[in-house]
Amino acid sequence: MSTRMTSAQGDPCALSVGESLLGQQRLSAPENIGNTDKSSRQMAGDAQGDAQLTIDAAQAHWHLDLLGRDEREVHTRAIPHKGKPGFAINGNFAMDLENFQAHNNNGYGLYLQPNIGGTLKNEVTLCTSLFWEYDDRPRSEQVELWQSTVGLQPTFQVDTGGKSIHNYLVLDTPMEPEQWSLLMERLQLAAPGCDKNCKGTNRMMRMAGAHYINRNGDSRGQSQIINAYGHRYSEEELDAVLPQLRKPKPLPAIKKRFPSRRQNTLPLREIVNALEAIPRRVEGSGTYADYRDILWGLMAACRDIGVDEAVAISLMETHSPSYLCGWDVEQVARSGGEQIGPGTLFFHAKKQGWSHYAL
Repeated sequence: MSTRMTSAQGDPCALSVGESLLGQQRLSAPENIGNTDKSSRQMAGDAQGDAQLTIDAAQAHWHLDLLGRDEREVHTRAIPHKGKPGFAINGNFAMDLENFQAHNNNGYGLYLQPNIGGTLKNEVTLCTSLFWEYDDRPRSEQVELWQSTVGLQPTFQVDTGGKSIHNYLVLDTPMEPEQWSLLMERLQLAAPGCDKNCKGTNRMMRMAGAHYINRNGDSRGQSQIINAYGHRYSEEELDAVLPQLRKPKPLPAIKKRFPSRRQNTLPLREIVNALEAIPRRVEGSGTYADYRDILWGLMAACRDIGVDEAVAISLMETHSPSYLCGWDVEQVARSGGEQIGPGTLFFHAKKQGWSHYAL
């Protein structure tokens, strides 16, 4: 079930950091003191039960709502504080939230997986959001740091109660892991000083509503969602703002790009035929990455036969015009693609039934 939170003023998208940082409570279960006979252990257990920590389920569900996730498909994990004994415990949000409250009481931090698929890296099928954090400066400073670094307002933030504010840029359409990983690298370039370990398709992030347990086993308060402005980003928006990765070293001149046995020698007419076999791009269809790579492959195919890249850009503008298809063909053409060869164009064309005897 989805639950939507609102601030005291009724605005669901404007919880301030002040409300979270100043509103946190420090709760601690009493320590066992004295001998260890049965009656003493029982008394200590009773005292512990009188001070049980409670997960704010509304915050936890709101976390999923902001990510666009179905609680039945979200993986959770209880992890002991670094340096403390114990093992990570995997679970399912819908089935195990109540059990995980007990783990929180036993000193475990609670986490959830934003991305879709299994808990192993190669099992993740789609990615919902980009995220980043810092652990080297005050949380009050981290809240607005996006303005002078990434330049994109987070869809929402989570004040963990520990050292970090977690920032999320939620995608309007989940994307393939390979492209997501490249955007995460570009995001970390845009956020100097951020935690470089905060990446990976199967990354677990601290769950809103659960208590942050410190090294001493005490609660520093519940992790809280703050500044939930709610804007979701398209891949095109992210691609236009995030810095490009450093260009790889050029390939040796003797390395042939496509096919593996010889250079592409198809005449321009056949290259155009391959492009025309591919349907026109449809705005909002989640195919931006495919068509960007098709354009780069088209440019590579033209370069191989000595045709200026401007011709390739003109061909793509005719095929999928910028003003009709929701993209800027020339801007995309100049945004990278050094690693893409003509085979990418021909691969997509062959999927649509195009063929040539030379392939």
